[in-house]
Amino acid sequence: QNLDNSGKLFVVFLIISGLTVLTYTLGAVGRVIIEGSIQRYLGRQRMMREVENLKNHFIICGHGRMGKILCEELQREGVDFVVIEGDPLVAEKLVEIGYLVVEGDATEDRVLEKAGVARAKGLVAVVSNNVNNLYITLSAREISRKENPGLYILSRATDASASEKITRAGANRVISPYAIGGMRIVQALLRPTVSDFMDVATQTSGLDLMFDELKVSDKTGLDGVAIKDSGIRQNFDVIVIAIKKPSGRMVFNPGPDVIMQIGDVLIVLGDR
Repeated sequence: QNLDNSGKLFVVFLIISGLTVLTYTLGAVGRVIIEGSIQRYLGRQRMMREVENLKNHFIICGHGRMGKILCEELQREGVDFVVIEGDPLVAEKLVEIGYLVVEGDATEDRVLEKAGVARAKGLVAVVSNNVNNLYITLSAREISRKENPGLYILSRATDASASEKITRAGANRVISPYAIGGMRIVQALLRPTVSDFMDVATQTSGLDLMFDELKVSDKTGLDGVAIKDSGIRQNFDVIVIAIKKPSGRMVFNPGPDVIMQIGDVLIVLGDR
């Protein structure tokens, strides 16, 4: 009430400037939030289209300690894979890394279908809970029974009892990290040089040496051919360590006269 005209004008100017700055600030913040939300939405839609176009990929259920190692190794090998992760914060971080991620509970059929279980080459269930791994295995096997019967399912189990149940649910193979870790420790204690060699041959970050498997089909021209006449050693410089027969029988250190047949899987060791 005691202000003169110039003072009143200054107050009006101050109010208008404050409102302008506030409006601009709120607009900028709102724009950032909206644009960020739109970008995230469009990014997720683009990522889901990539997932829908994948074939013969791997599905990793759970990004815990084991899942993290799996993803890093698969990425290093250049293999396509999708991660199913239930924790939104973890899922967001995985997207930032560049992984293809389906957010949700891997025990639910719709989540497995979104990850492309009907088109996948393999599925790995490595959540920390045996029951969840059992449900994931059961669901994946049921979904893929008609459309993708060749789906290879590998699951984690913490004990022998859980391992048997998960196998009956449809897993091709069940692995216990504790059992494997214990055996590796024993090997390192009793046969340290052998353990060192296995580390070199099985770790992708080691030397340019690795194990691999090669299936004999009608396209390979190896059906009915003896190992010594196949040219495998001469042409590719690999050693045939063993042959897994279609019956499941394993022939270790096969001699040069052993005849290969369609369906045989050669386990070989050689330069990467």
